[in-house]
Amino acid sequence: MKLKRGLLFLVAIAILATGIGVQVFRSPRTIGAYRVAIVSIAEIDPIVELRSGFKSELEILPELKGRKIVYTEMNAQGDAAVSSQIADKVATDGFDLVYVLGTPLAQAIQKRAPNVLMVQGAVTDPVAAGLADSWDGSGRKYIATSDLPPEDSITSLMRSLTPDARRLGVLYNPGEANSAVVVSRLKVRLSKQNVQLVEVPLATTADAAGSVQSLAGRVDSIYVPPDNTAYAAIKVIGEFATSNSIPLFGSTTDTIASGALAAVSLDYRELGRESALLVQRVLRGEHPEKLPIQVNRAPKLVVSQSRAKQFGIDLKAVASLPNVEIRE
Repeated sequence: MKLKRGLLFLVAIAILATGIGVQVFRSPRTIGAYRVAIVSIAEIDPIVELRSGFKSELEILPELKGRKIVYTEMNAQGDAAVSSQIADKVATDGFDLVYVLGTPLAQAIQKRAPNVLMVQGAVTDPVAAGLADSWDGSGRKYIATSDLPPEDSITSLMRSLTPDARRLGVLYNPGEANSAVVVSRLKVRLSKQNVQLVEVPLATTADAAGSVQSLAGRVDSIYVPPDNTAYAAIKVIGEFATSNSIPLFGSTTDTIASGALAAVSLDYRELGRESALLVQRVLRGEHPEKLPIQVNRAPKLVVSQSRAKQFGIDLKAVASLPNVEIRE
């Protein structure tokens, strides 16, 4: 009896030790199964789409036919301490594959578990983030798809809709390597067009209300890059832009519903599918170290007709741009 009680006590301690702070959705361990960890930095629409596309494609790969895919899903909820716990868990739990959504998480996992096959969905610049040696091959057990925003599409859209804007505000988390790269590249391009970039750091979503208010009277338009912190606060940013009659540009189509005038968006569900197809290439025998980073080069330009009308913008200005969708 004492032995049984002692065993139950140890089991309880083990559960507490692994569960604190990490939101985990665990499937039961199955012998011979293909064990996949899906880890997310936060819960925002692009991440939901990436995860959905990845799972739907992975589950129909002929290379995994007859094997049960067992998922363990974890979400850091934007907390660095939880991200560290997740990285430790990935390093010790013997997963066959980890699908990572969020560069800070990918960096932590690669440091702690370099021998685990990692596929990252929608990394902006894996080389700048120190995750890959080059775009032509990571040199590591790391494969990825990229959502690096095409600066030419972004600036062309802005020039077409707001040609007189000379001060562009951008909210982003400088701690996210992806965001820092996008802002740096955009700053160089805009400087050649005589447009000033007004940068506002956003360390946490709790800072959003105060940070966005600091843009009042300082900018002619606002851009939100593919930044996890900023997108978790997109409603707050959208409300500010709407109440102050400032054109807002986003990086996902859902920003239109939050008040954006336009967005240069990628199909994140398709990016998720492409990540699973990279896994397929590894399962067929290709070396992950040699696989190029996959870049989606077909962004969709989405413009809100109602917002354009509020700003007195003639949508004929964007008619010549490729892949444009006008929404009510």
